[in-house]
Amino acid sequence: MMLPLAIAALAAAHAQQQPATMTQILSSPLLAHAIVAGEVYDLDTHRVLYAHNAQTLMLGASTTKLVTEGTTLALLGPNFRWTTPVYRTGNVDADGHLHGDLVFVASGDPNISQRIQPDGTLAFENEDHSYDGSLATKAVPGDPLVVLRQLAAQVRASGITEIDGRVAIDSSLFPNEGPEFGTGVMVAPMMLNDNLVDVTITPGAKPGDTPSISVSPQTPYVDFVNNATTASAASEPTIDMSKDVAQPGGARLVTITGAIPAGKPILFAYRVGDPSAFAQAAFQIALEQEGIIVNTPAGEPAFDPVSAKAWYTAANLVAKHVSPPLAQDVKVTLKVSDNLHAALMPYLWAVYAHPRPSGDLLTAGFAREAKLLRAAGFDLSGASQQDGPGGQAFWTPNFIVHILAWARTQPWHQTYFDALPILGVDGTLFNIENGSPAAGKVHAKTGTDGSTDYLLGADGEIITAKGLAGYMTTRHGHQVAFAFYINRVVGKPSIHDDKDVAHACGELLGAMANTAYLTL
Repeated sequence: MMLPLAIAALAAAHAQQQPATMTQILSSPLLAHAIVAGEVYDLDTHRVLYAHNAQTLMLGASTTKLVTEGTTLALLGPNFRWTTPVYRTGNVDADGHLHGDLVFVASGDPNISQRIQPDGTLAFENEDHSYDGSLATKAVPGDPLVVLRQLAAQVRASGITEIDGRVAIDSSLFPNEGPEFGTGVMVAPMMLNDNLVDVTITPGAKPGDTPSISVSPQTPYVDFVNNATTASAASEPTIDMSKDVAQPGGARLVTITGAIPAGKPILFAYRVGDPSAFAQAAFQIALEQEGIIVNTPAGEPAFDPVSAKAWYTAANLVAKHVSPPLAQDVKVTLKVSDNLHAALMPYLWAVYAHPRPSGDLLTAGFAREAKLLRAAGFDLSGASQQDGPGGQAFWTPNFIVHILAWARTQPWHQTYFDALPILGVDGTLFNIENGSPAAGKVHAKTGTDGSTDYLLGADGEIITAKGLAGYMTTRHGHQVAFAFYINRVVGKPSIHDDKDVAHACGELLGAMANTAYLTL
């Protein structure tokens, strides 16, 4: 099935400056074996303007972040800030020698990175670096170690010039939870540069040439061996960094293999396996560059956060970082669909939203969310959630539009609304329905989940979930919440253009939003 056939009706409608009808969209050949569901709800009159399978549980993918981030704003508030302290676990003599450890206590702050701008906002790129391997992928410009350098400067200003002990990371806030479902990034209390190392690969002048690599941040935690090659401009990138070997002392040695097409550089992300070790290596570099000498005795035992906690007092605080407000992180999470940041939130509900519970924090966090939603009047039989980003979450369109309606009544709604991608403008909607009447007028969260369908060949795809849900004011003045879902689409990219099946499904959902804007 060629994708141009799947969207032919939409293209014809655009050419005639007429909206495709919902019936035309649903009759797309691409949806022949799919499940489609949706609802449009008038927020002022409280009535349904359009419904199709609206009570059907659909795999929600990253539209789940609407629920996750709404819950976070409700429980913590848009002005919540993470405070990340650095303590000494020993005394400092007259010469500035610390006889003990310097401990960075991870607070779960997801923005220990260059996202932080001089005005206190957080910057983002439309195609986030965790979604690597695309020409559109970019890292936010700047130094990923900027926060660590600021903390190192504070340590020096406190009078410490030499450390006769360890530089340690206390990550005991909650256990490392392993890689999140979507991008494979490690979920942990310590998050430096989103627990990624950005590896930009620039192809050589011609096929067969060795490409060049640029690594950010550069730390002793990982070194790269470049065995990649340059391929033809028409090829697909096949870069592989899976050969990842531990070295004596815990550093990693990664061999880059595969090929990159001739032409423009592409950013690839190395997923850090041990966030604490990564941050420790980077913090020690920042301290040494600040002129602080680190003399860790040979054979020093492993850092013990339990015994260190006795030193966590105001008198022993030598540096701290206070994050931008939560409202800024919500914007990053929703605009670029950052899975790591969303995956963190249920743990923070457990740690920060009420006295820290014992036992499993993920379970405790979701119990807190369930209590909130039930108190708001939601029937949870129309919902299922297992994580923050939406790796395995199901929602009815009716449930999601009522989440959006509830959010509209909350004091934090403007923060929530402003954080949503805008159709045809930015975030994950920057390249959907560009130039359509609804472009710039729809604020909505996307969702995508899929994998390879080898029955169709190496380029075959099964899109298990594609979703679009958010707000708009229609051309006729109706302020509405909407949720549209497509599940279970099988296909292959078109030989006539570069659109994959997921993007084609995104165009169909964008067309549904455009039709709702023009006709309801």
